[in-house]
Amino acid sequence: MIVEVVRLRAKADQADALREGLQAARAVISQADGYLDSTFQQGLENPLSFLLTIRWTNVDAHMVGFRGGPLFPVWRSHFVHTLDGAPEMSHYTIFAGS
Repeated sequence: MIVEVVRLRAKADQADALREGLQAARAVISQADGYLDSTFQQGLENPLSFLLTIRWTNVDAHMVGFRGGPLFPVWRSHFVHTLDGAPEMSHYTIFAGS
């Protein structure tokens, strides 16, 4: 299992729209092969800041299966117009904890 961590920033006055778009997009990503679960979070000190943690069976499930498949453009269509800049994405392995 791997964890994808994504940092997003909403355009000014678009935090609510980004949150709503991400909620709709979560229903899309949950259909992807290799998807395990996810949490989407919004910053308290900075409500324009969002953090997504998505668990996948492996990197290929995310990068090849999902990003290279038909669900990815549908996923992005729900929120891309609300973003201030490109998302920052990294993959991690869990070595302690659950």
